Amino acid sequence: MEKRSSLLTSVIFSSMLAASATAQTEVRPSSFTFSAGVCPTFSVVFNNTDAKTVENWFKDELKSISANVSNKKDLMAVGTRLPEVSSDTIRIYVKGDQPKKSKDVTLHLAFRVDNKYVGPDSDQRQSDGCKNWLYQRAVMLKKELGQKELDAATKEQKRMEDELAGLIKEKDRAQNSIEKTQDRITSDGTEKLETDGSITTMATEVDSKKQEVARSPTEANTKELQNMLKEQEKLRHKSEKLGSSVESGKKKIEDLQFTI
Repeated sequence: MEKRSSLLTSVIFSSMLAASATAQTEVRPSSFTFSAGVCPTFSVVFNNTDAKTVENWFKDELKSISANVSNKKDLMAVGTRLPEVSSDTIRIYVKGDQPKKSKDVTLHLAFRVDNKYVGPDSDQRQSDGCKNWLYQRAVMLKKELGQKELDAATKEQKRMEDELAGLIKEKDRAQNSIEKTQDRITSDGTEKLETDGSITTMATEVDSKKQEVARSPTEANTKELQNMLKEQEKLRHKSEKLGSSVESGKKKIEDLQFTI
């Protein structure tokens, strides 16, 4: 079921990418200044990318249909074969224009056919051919950019889901630790109360034995007193240790609750 859901989601997103790329793509007649001067161009806008990425993509596209593609003064394709524009080879100039701090790139393409640039007053067939070719490539690139963005978002979502799963496990471990620590605090607290009660009782017995030894000291009662004093000291040490354990447990719970 999960695989089917993932496949369906992938298909839906792919359809959305295709629809979005088509809907947001418009090729317009414009002009741009290349090294040879101001030329009529066809332009299209790409969002959330950079000029270098767009130029390199079109450079690769032009390599497969051109005799040569160079990037000296301008990105230029020579001997380009576009039958929908001309039966002869043509020359294409490419430039991505991106204002500083802008996330949008306006790509300009100038098509030179028979030493003339294709513009608004050119033959309709040539004008439509240039426009359609640019439109089709622009849609292709936008799909690729959209897919990369989706892949990056999916990867980030997976990372965040994994991180959340890890945090949930940590929370569960912390919660379990709190419960165990609380049980130990309760147990140590109960044992400390019993120990403190024994200390009170022992104190009375020690005082009585001290009086006995003071009145009539013998080897036996003196030894008994010494043993009782040792036992009394053990009880005091045990009470302090239990009290320290209780306080340490409370501090640990506070830290775990803060972590949660």
